[in-house]
Amino acid sequence: MESGLGPDSRLVSQVFQHCCSSELLASDLDYLMFSFGGAGGSREALPPSGQPDDEEWSEEVKKQQEQQLRRELLDQYHLLLMERNRYRRYNAYLQHRICESLRKKKGLEAAETPERAAQPEAPEKEQAYLHYLAILEELRKQEVDDLEWYHQELGQLKQQCQEKQVRVEKEWRRFQALKKQVVMQVMGSCRLRGGRQAALREVEQTQALEDKKEKEMSAVRLENVQLKQSLVHFQTRMRAQEDLSEGLLLIDFEQLKIENQTFNEKVEERNEELSKLRNKVTNNVQTITHVKEKLHYVDMENACKKTQLLEIESQVSLGRDILTRTKQARDSLRMDNIKLYQKSGLLGKESLLRDLEVKVDKTAVLSQRLESLKRHHTGLMLSCKGVKQKIREAKAFLPS
Repeated sequence: MESGLGPDSRLVSQVFQHCCSSELLASDLDYLMFSFGGAGGSREALPPSGQPDDEEWSEEVKKQQEQQLRRELLDQYHLLLMERNRYRRYNAYLQHRICESLRKKKGLEAAETPERAAQPEAPEKEQAYLHYLAILEELRKQEVDDLEWYHQELGQLKQQCQEKQVRVEKEWRRFQALKKQVVMQVMGSCRLRGGRQAALREVEQTQALEDKKEKEMSAVRLENVQLKQSLVHFQTRMRAQEDLSEGLLLIDFEQLKIENQTFNEKVEERNEELSKLRNKVTNNVQTITHVKEKLHYVDMENACKKTQLLEIESQVSLGRDILTRTKQARDSLRMDNIKLYQKSGLLGKESLLRDLEVKVDKTAVLSQRLESLKRHHTGLMLSCKGVKQKIREAKAFLPS
């Protein structure tokens, strides 16, 4: 099968064989992908160079190529790893079957010849062990040789890629200079207005436009190549998946049918919920509109009430001023009334005056009675003195 493949595909297969047996450096793998894109690519993937912008653009295109090739090679690497694991499992299964068949065969031979003595198997096992060690050493040497060959091929590919890039850049600059010279000659023969300078400017503008279009075409071609490669990659993956899962398609189809039914039921439930939510949304929108209208009406009422409140506050402030003035007048009148009340005495107090008259009459009556009692008392005192005198005189005549 390898005889019909190209050198690049053979190199890829060998590299992936090395990857399956050992680990490669990331930088070597990156440059390998770049070298496949650069060495196997055509003139369409290389943009015109010779200027700083063209160099930056070519670096971006190279990075895109490297990333695309890296993704593709990594996908191929993962597929090969999956195949290797599958073959390993199948190999282990076959070895297990072989061991079982050998055990059965040995059991039958032992049953046919029970009298035959068992020969020692230790030397045979040692020879087999040494044989496998020798095979392992040869495989390791082959791995080292393959790695050395891979590094040599990688260096050669790097050198070839650099040489091709330099040659392409030189050829492109030479082609641009020749084209500029031919166009200048043609336009000089036409004798345009402005002379040589105008022709030079027009040629430079034309070349700049051509460089721009060439960049766009290169980007489109690169994208086309990447899409073709991705298409081939996806086709190979689909074929591999179809080969691996031919027997599981019906089961997957039935499972997908069941899942589709469940999803349809869920979709119906979601549609019902969605209709309910839409009704809720319409109701909420209506309530929100009513609330907005009411809020607007309340805002208008609040504005009217605020104006009325300002008028009332102005009236209240005027009433407060009038109240303070009336309080001050009241306080002054109260002080005047107190002073006049103090000066007036009992004037205007009829009850007090009547009581005063009654008290004056009572005092007059009592004073008269007091005088009469005093006179009566003095009379009694005089009579008492006369009686006492008589008693003393009587005592004086009595014998002792």
